[in-house]
Amino acid sequence: MATILVGVDPSTSQPSLLQPVFPWVIFDMDGTLVETFQLSLSSLNYALKRFLKRPLIVREALGIPGGTLEEQLANYMPRAAIPRGIERYHAHYTRHFASNARVFPGIRGLLFTLNARGVRLAICTGAGREIAKHTLTRSGLLRFFSIVVTADDVSKPKPDPEGLRIAMERIGADSNQTVYVGDHPNDIRASWSANARGAAARWGSMHRKELQALKPDFLFKHPFEALVLSDFRIRISTNLIQRN
Repeated sequence: MATILVGVDPSTSQPSLLQPVFPWVIFDMDGTLVETFQLSLSSLNYALKRFLKRPLIVREALGIPGGTLEEQLANYMPRAAIPRGIERYHAHYTRHFASNARVFPGIRGLLFTLNARGVRLAICTGAGREIAKHTLTRSGLLRFFSIVVTADDVSKPKPDPEGLRIAMERIGADSNQTVYVGDHPNDIRASWSANARGAAARWGSMHRKELQALKPDFLFKHPFEALVLSDFRIRISTNLIQRN
């Protein structure tokens, strides 16, 4: 038996009256889609090996100022050495990706379902273009995203909303109906600055207390909880039956 929506003319194409509550969802990459922190840390230490007496530990890495890899390396090496440092970082990252990175459980199912429900997906990441392309290709996630905005596409890193605004513009998003999903407090701040909703990806975050204190629009403990973003609502239509 066909399901008839209450208040909808059955002669109309009913699926066209439905749309996701949030038709546009933009994701951060590292710590949100793919677990890469330990790989990034070991790659950073490899790049800095000549300039540090000992490897950086987790607490130190989390506190490094600067949004881009170049800015982070600049804290520990002279400017002239940075291009070589970036080369070493990339070489180590790609060589050890298969054994030291993984897609978070539930992410593939989440992306597949969002896509199947008509949600337009994009990425806004603080990683550079080369690392982002490698990560998304090797993890098999690139096929889900029509737009990928990286650190190479912006002049200011998050929490500045520049990258997020570029991503929304490229996928034709309405900021009021867009959610940005990320694991870092700066992701939430960037979303609000861009007039979008902020969703905290608690499953991969190393900043859980900070995220909770920010009181984001959504706080997801597991990727499957983010399916709520694609719940359907009835779109206003002239085909709706007029009631007295």
